[in-house]
Amino acid sequence: MTPKHSQLAVSVYILALRKQIEEEVKSRYLERIEYLVNANNELMQELEICESEIITVSKESADELLHEEGGGVHDGNGIEEEDRDAFAAG
Repeated sequence: MTPKHSQLAVSVYILALRKQIEEEVKSRYLERIEYLVNANNELMQELEICESEIITVSKESADELLHEEGGGVHDGNGIEEEDRDAFAAG
């Protein structure tokens, strides 16, 4: 084999090796990205569940506080009906 052919053979080998390495690295990164995206989606679902539970607990706590404090109902202007009636009576 002539030096020219030998240099060409080495160049082809290096090019094929580079291509193989690029594909392996790309494959690893794509797998990692897919794993991280799926993990993120799972965490978002858990977060949404926790947030909905917090909202539910907060509403239940607020309802309990209203019932413990007499359960007055506001008429929309910030005055409870009982206070308004007492004020109107005089």
